[in-house]
Parts: sequence; C-alpha cells; structure tokens
Amino acid sequence: MFNRKKTTTGISLLLASYLSTLHAAEYIAPPMINIPGGSFMMGTDGGDPATTPIHSVSIDAFQMSKYLVTVAEFKKFAEDTGFVREATCNDFIDNEGLRGPTYQGSGSWNKHRYTYSDYQPVVCISWQDADDYAQWLSIKTGIKYRLPTEQEWEYAAKANTTTRYFWGDDPTMSQACKYGNFADETGEHTNNQQYGLSNIGWIGVVNCDDSEAYNSIVGLYRPNPFGLYDMLGNVSEFVNSCYSANGYQDHKEATKDNCEFIVHRGGNWHYPAAPTSTRGRFKRTGWNVSTGQGFRLAVSGHEKTSSPSSDLFEAQLKSEQSKHLTNRNKLLDAPKNVNVVKVAKQTFNLSWQPSEDNRITGYDIYRSISSTAHLYAGLYSNHYKKVQTVPAEKNSINVNLPAEGGSFRVLAIANQTPSLPSKPAVNIVAPKVVEIPGQFDMQHATELVNVRMYHFEAKDKLPEAYSLFKTNKNSDKTEVSATFKVNIKKSGWYQLNYSGRTFHEGVFFKLWQENRLVGSIDFDTSIDDKISTRHKVYLEAGEKPLEITVMRDKFDRWGLGWLKFTDINDHL
Repeated sequence: MFNRKKTTTGISLLLASYLSTLHAAEYIAPPMINIPGGSFMMGTDGGDPATTPIHSVSIDAFQMSKYLVTVAEFKKFAEDTGFVREATCNDFIDNEGLRGPTYQGSGSWNKHRYTYSDYQPVVCISWQDADDYAQWLSIKTGIKYRLPTEQEWEYAAKANTTTRYFWGDDPTMSQACKYGNFADETGEHTNNQQYGLSNIGWIGVVNCDDSEAYNSIVGLYRPNPFGLYDMLGNVSEFVNSCYSANGYQDHKEATKDNCEFIVHRGGNWHYPAAPTSTRGRFKRTGWNVSTGQGFRLAVSGHEKTSSPSSDLFEAQLKSEQSKHLTNRNKLLDAPKNVNVVKVAKQTFNLSWQPSEDNRITGYDIYRSISSTAHLYAGLYSNHYKKVQTVPAEKNSINVNLPAEGGSFRVLAIANQTPSLPSKPAVNIVAPKVVEIPGQFDMQHATELVNVRMYHFEAKDKLPEAYSLFKTNKNSDKTEVSATFKVNIKKSGWYQLNYSGRTFHEGVFFKLWQENRLVGSIDFDTSIDDKISTRHKVYLEAGEKPLEITVMRDKFDRWGLGWLKFTDINDHL
C-alpha cells in the first residue's frame, strides 16, 4: 500500500500496472449505478405524436452503466469473438452537413473521422451489435447484462426531475455545455473552417461552448442526479424497445426480428440539446450505422456487479480525461457589443468591446454584400466580404456603406485563426416597400424571428431565388414570423398564390395585417398553389406591415419562397 505522500513516479508505476492488467483482462465490467425503483410521468402532451400520451410508469429497481460503452470495452468483445463490421459507417460532413441514414461512409467502430481515444463511446455499430455485446458480457461475467428498456432509460435520464432537461429548463441553452456534448460554438467554428458549413439557421447550436466539436471521451460533463454521465449528449443510445410513430400506445420490447424501427434516446454531439422525452428511431435493415449512436447497459435488481476490471477502467478513464482536458484549445470569443453609428453621408464608425484575451493579434472586419445579409442563413463568408484587418489594440474604425445600407461583422483573430463572427451591426437606410397587387419574395422581409433566409444563386435553368427555410425539431413548438413593409393600393379581396412546401398538410402559415388575421393558408401536396385559385384574403388599403407566422408542432422541414396578390374584386 502507498503512503499518503505518493510520488509522481509511484503513481505512474501504479497506473502502468493497472494498464497492463486491463489489457490482459478478458473483459471490462462496466461501472454500474443503482437506480431506485419508483414512478414517473413518461412522455409529453402535444408536440411529436411519437412521445405521447404522457402516462404514469412504475419502474423496479435496476442498475445502469455509469458511462456509455467505450471503444476500449467493445474491443475486448471484438478480439474474443472475431467481430468484424464492414467499414461503411456514416461519418461524412461537408458544406451540406452530416449525411442521412442511407449514406455509405468509410468509418468503422474502431476508426472513423472523429476517433482520438479508446475512451470515446463505441459508435458505428447496430442495435444487434449492441445486443450481441450484452449477451457476450453476460456469459463472461455470469451477470445478465442487457440493453435498458425505453421506460427504464427515460426514468433514469429524468432522475426525479420534471424540467425540460435534468439540469433545468435552460430556455437560452446557456447551461447545456456543462452537462452534455451538443452542437455548440466549437462545433460551429470547426464546421465553418473545415467544411464551409454553418448550423446556425439550420439545425441550430446551443448558446455555450465546451471545446468539443464531435463525440468526446465519456464522463467529461456533469452527471445527472442519479450519477449517470452523457445521458442527453455525446451519442444517443440504443434501447431494448421498438419505435412507433403512434406513440407509447404501441409499446413493445425489441427482439431480433419483431420491429422495423428500434428506439434510440438521448441526442448527440451533432444537434442542440433536446428534452429528456425526445425519441429517435433507427431502421433495423436498410439504414447504415453512424457516428451518432452508441449504447449503455442495464442489469435488473441491485446485485453486486463491480469487479477489479471496473476499478482499473475508471482509473485509466480519469487519466485520459485529465490528459484531454489539459490539451483542449479554447475557442476565441467572438467580439461583443458591435455597433455602427453614422458620422457622415456614407461613412460610419464601427466599434466593439475590446477583448481581454491576450492571444488576439487583430480583428477582421467583414462588410455585407447586400443590405439584407444579416437575415441570411449559411456561412457568414457567403454573405460578407472581408474589407480590413486592424491590430489588437484597436476597437473602432471608420467604414463605408452603400446608399441602401448594410451590416458588419467582426471576427477576433489569433495568428490567422479566427473566432466565430460577431452578431451583425446593422444600418438599413429604408426598407423596400412592396406593392399590392403584385408579387414579392422573402428577400424583402424587414424582420425575421426564429427563422433565417436562404439565398440560392442561379444554376443551370433555375433562376436566382430567396426562401425562408426552417427545420422544426420534434421537441420544438416555436412561432416563426416574417414582416414586410407593404403598400396596398385599395381595400378589397385578393387572390393569394405562393411558392412553398412543408412535410404536413393542413394550415401552413397565417397572414396578419397589423393585429388582424386575414388568412390561414393551407398546404396540400396534390395542389399547386403557385397557380391555384383557392386562397382569398381581404386587405385594407394603406402602407401597413404584413406579417406571416408559421407554427409547427412536430418534425418538419418547410420553405416559403414568394407571395403573389391578385386583385379579384371585379370577379366576385
């Protein structure tokens, strides 16, 4: 036994001994947490139909593994059984994002694009692979390991909390990075620099940073109240339940061939934090494995499941965590409080709050290519052009804007490595007034709330176009709005045509003139509303704001391109 006063050499020798023993072990028994029995309210009311109805569930006492199963643990299984999976794992990202579930990549469970440690969660495996691992470990240890049921997983994840996340409601998502690995500022920055991709205005990012771009070593974040790590982030987790779009009324446990879709829970590094009740699905056949899904294990009851291999595993995990945290590179903060003030006809003073980060060597100044660039989604450099670099000691500069106005973004730089861009500093001289009757596209919006605009350049036979585009997640129920400054020549009835699509039929958007609802506009896949005659609205004459609102209560990807109003009073 070591004395209380240990030497560095002594600790290193002990760890080396641990590693030698761990490497020689036939298996690694996962550290387990005792989860007490109890009751909870599972699911939600409203939102995604697959998470309904909310209902009371009673759970018997069980154990759940403290961490996601890691590559180090799965490697023992692969070596012992000769497990091989073809290297087609979906680990591909480019300027259009992560590919879908049928994409054939080139990753494998032990080597993919985001591999850097054996103590990351094992991914690029199927539900069947995870179930096979649990059965193998059960034979090795004599303890019946299994995948948790979906009810056990949600009960353990909530851990007697009733808020949106186990750490609270966190409406601004500013606390999420303490508790899980999600799409955050480092992920956005890395995607910007490596792939020309931006998730802002697309799938979104949390409002914080943890210096992790992709999947991370397990256990780096704060645990939930039951002591479980990575329950809502890093990678989502296969459970032993079938998925049904009809919700929990069709619940059944999964076996080798009894359901088309398997449930996975918990979210992953590629997306912002989702509520504890959010569900995902994975098709048993036809979908490729990915870097977004892993698993953890469960055991019924509270029997003793610890072993020397668990202790050795945690000792090495803590060493890997410490080493990784020491080598993390903190992202430069984007400049704050950026402001633009007119000082002459087309000359403005651009200023920002000076940074206290001594790594900063200067600031890059970007000016908008168009007056509405601050409303656009996508990578900032698609809509802004760098006009100047100023030294680190400066925090203001005189700049020019065209007559129609525009905006600026400022990036901190350290040896040519930039921060994320600042929020835009905007000066619009006069928004364009659109005339009704007539047609106008989304480019003419004066204000957007909870949505971004997409600009599509002319390509092949397709003309240049502007569109509002939104991915609505299952857990979201957020109102989107777009406001236009319009001049209506006379009061009366107008036929409304539009260019747009949504996944769901029924009410698509509502149209407001000031606080008066003038129309609830439907979408029907069988009708072309660019030319249909089915939508009629009554508008009052004058120069008044016209507002579009969209509210989705389940997963959707919708787009809206233009509106056209035709005077039909003479035809009524």
